Amino acid sequence: MKILKLLLVLIFVTSISCKEEKPKQNTNLNNKVAVKHYICLNKCENSGSDAQGVCATCNTPYTHNVAFHNDDLLKNGPLNVPSNTSAPTQTNTITPPAPAAAQNAAGVYHYTCTNGCTGGAGSVEDCKSCGTPLEHNQAFHN
Repeated sequence: MKILKLLLVLIFVTSISCKEEKPKQNTNLNNKVAVKHYICLNKCENSGSDAQGVCATCNTPYTHNVAFHNDDLLKNGPLNVPSNTSAPTQTNTITPPAPAAAQNAAGVYHYTCTNGCTGGAGSVEDCKSCGTPLEHNQAFHN
């Protein structure tokens, strides 16, 4: 019994002493985590780069990280901001209408394929399965 207890203590001590400290992520001056321009799709730890390449851990090609550009927006602000700070003038711009809903609350499509393909759309367009133009579905309004 003493040997079993001693063995358990030894295993416990060994497991605690073998813990590795994870390396800290790079941070920028604002104490935010630096966002890499290219990242590994497998989300390997410590992977990513500011240039295209291959993940050193799993050899998967890096993919473009859209969040990198979101970080630029937060740092630099939006592009094409008007420099004139005077009162805005009214312009004759027309706001386009919102797109029609593809499905109603019951899940019925507004426009469906006459060939019986699954799916549909919120406006007249070609069927994604067979290419036939979608037609109005009266059941959408019921």
